[in-house]
Amino acid sequence: MKKLAGFTHKIFYDNKILMIFSFILAVVIWLVVSIALSPIDTAVIKDVPVSIDLTNSVPAQLDLQIFGQSDFTVDVEVSGKRYIVNSDSVNADSVKVIAQTAYVDAAGKHTLALKVTKTNENDEFEIIDTSEEYIEVYFDVYKELDFPIEPKVSSKGKIVKDGYIAGEPILSADTVTVSGPATEIDSIKSVLAEMSVERALDSTLTQAAIVNAYNENGGTLHYLTFNYGNSEITITQPVYFETTKPAAVDFKNTPSAYIENGFSYVITPSEVNVGIQGVDKDSVPDAISIATIDFSELKPGENSIVVNAESVPSVIFTDGTEKLVVTVNVTGCTQRTFTINDDNISYINIPEGYTVDSVKKSIDFVTVVGPKDSLNKIQASDIYAVIDLTNVDVSASEQNMLAKISIKNSADCWVSGEYSVVLG
Repeated sequence: MKKLAGFTHKIFYDNKILMIFSFILAVVIWLVVSIALSPIDTAVIKDVPVSIDLTNSVPAQLDLQIFGQSDFTVDVEVSGKRYIVNSDSVNADSVKVIAQTAYVDAAGKHTLALKVTKTNENDEFEIIDTSEEYIEVYFDVYKELDFPIEPKVSSKGKIVKDGYIAGEPILSADTVTVSGPATEIDSIKSVLAEMSVERALDSTLTQAAIVNAYNENGGTLHYLTFNYGNSEITITQPVYFETTKPAAVDFKNTPSAYIENGFSYVITPSEVNVGIQGVDKDSVPDAISIATIDFSELKPGENSIVVNAESVPSVIFTDGTEKLVVTVNVTGCTQRTFTINDDNISYINIPEGYTVDSVKKSIDFVTVVGPKDSLNKIQASDIYAVIDLTNVDVSASEQNMLAKISIKNSADCWVSGEYSVVLG
């Protein structure tokens, strides 16, 4: 007893030990008071995600899907003892917010009531309020269709500079697959690929287009996805320099004797008003080349060749010209016909395993044009035909293949017309 009394006396009369004991006792009392007598407080849990579960729901049974916004969050206000609601343990995972879909029975925008509950019913806080009681969600049946695309180029001012002409815009794709809600898909009147020009152009411009779908009133449709493959849709806006120039033609496969001194020709109309792509006032050509004429198209005398204005590359006609007639006068020439025998017919690019079997072993009535004296010197053995089998159909039982015909050692004669052999 004397030892215990001495120990007790030492504790209560030792200032250091008494200070430590007092501190521990104060902490214990504070904890007891804080827990047992803690005041009720409120807190707001921010950005709690809203769950819209369509599994086995009425919308799912009607094949209805959500289009547009589907990710919603709300703020939830809770109350409870201060030390609980203000702790990290009360967070977005502590509550569940579920959108009610039981009354969604048709396509359209629906107002869904939100039900908020505690994730764990034993948690010691209560749900007081939410920032939203309802959300607006669009439901519809999924559908997809292919639509033609139309280009639309717009500008706040002029699309092209003065002295230039804007051609018809060119799209990199003709059609697009549009998918989304059936109601919107069925309302599509047009699908436009749109491009805005920031400044007046003096050269052709190609840039990415923005694709939109519109109804019959010109209203923009929503919740749609446009699928046009792996590459984006572009619009090319052709720009042409406007000028008036004489028309001209070029020639190809020209015998060497006529390269410097060719045959005369006349073009009707002889002068045209056009827009030319890729040039300006400093680089515009002296004449507009409307066609390249192959010498195989020419025979002795007057040759008339019709050129469609639309076929002239990089040029548009602004004077209403739809066709041009080229008249080539082949003077000082006559013609003879020959037969090319099998010995002078050769084949190139023969597919592996393919056997060449010509139904006819010769090419008859080959017309050769040139001066009479030169023609009299030509023999059938001087004429050769080459057939390129790069594109032969190895499975076909019979087919025509074009022959390229040339004349050996002749500077002023040429083969007129187109010829072929029949392969079997």
